[in-house]
Amino acid sequence: MDVVLESQNRSEFPGLGREQKQSSVLVCPAERLQASDYAELIDEVQKLKQRRVRMVSIRRQSALRIGPEKFHTVLEDSGLKVCTVGFAGGFTGTLGRSYRQAVDDTRRALEYAARLNARAVVVLPGSRGLHTYNHSERTVRDGLYDCLDDALRFRIDMVVPVNDVFGNGNDIFVPQTRNLLNWIDSFDSHRIKPMMMLRGSQPWRKLPASWQQCLLKGGVLRASHRCRKTVGRHELTTHILSGLSDAVVPVS
Repeated sequence: MDVVLESQNRSEFPGLGREQKQSSVLVCPAERLQASDYAELIDEVQKLKQRRVRMVSIRRQSALRIGPEKFHTVLEDSGLKVCTVGFAGGFTGTLGRSYRQAVDDTRRALEYAARLNARAVVVLPGSRGLHTYNHSERTVRDGLYDCLDDALRFRIDMVVPVNDVFGNGNDIFVPQTRNLLNWIDSFDSHRIKPMMMLRGSQPWRKLPASWQQCLLKGGVLRASHRCRKTVGRHELTTHILSGLSDAVVPVS
């Protein structure tokens, strides 16, 4: 499950008071599509519609296996909106792609996300691996900037995880001297935003205290399947609403 915030006017986010937040900010959960073939996709979408789910997140690899045109048609006919498309990236080579392959793949992901009218593409930077910190950070920065024109043109966000998605550490770069949210801020683009993973039965204990800031900056909270199953969708969204109403986080 992916969680994002929606508001009628995003300029209201900076310095919101408690009453303003409760009235103007809406927590929007997106279910992750699990279908691996066309028949499963039809069945899953019908069940989501029955549950009145409005938004989904998809794995691009699954969509490509089913068929991009079929996938697009089913989602369009269902009226479901797409939150995130994942995944792309791996600029440092630790995901088995060369730098150029990672850039080209991310550009293709942005183009596909635009066809789906998606909100964002999940871009995994790749870990430091055997590189020096400076070289790996420069590689990640160059990779994101090489894709930024496409993100701006298609009006699609690139969300960069600040904790690992796969659980093996190969997908996330941790700067040596910077807070991860501040590091993403340093890219100085409204199309590059953070994503945080929720895991386990007590996911909040493993997150930076700035998870509220992640959401208020237009980022994404993603609950793993195990976390969602253990904690429950209602409990997760309730905790998020409570945390946002209790914190005033300025947004640059």
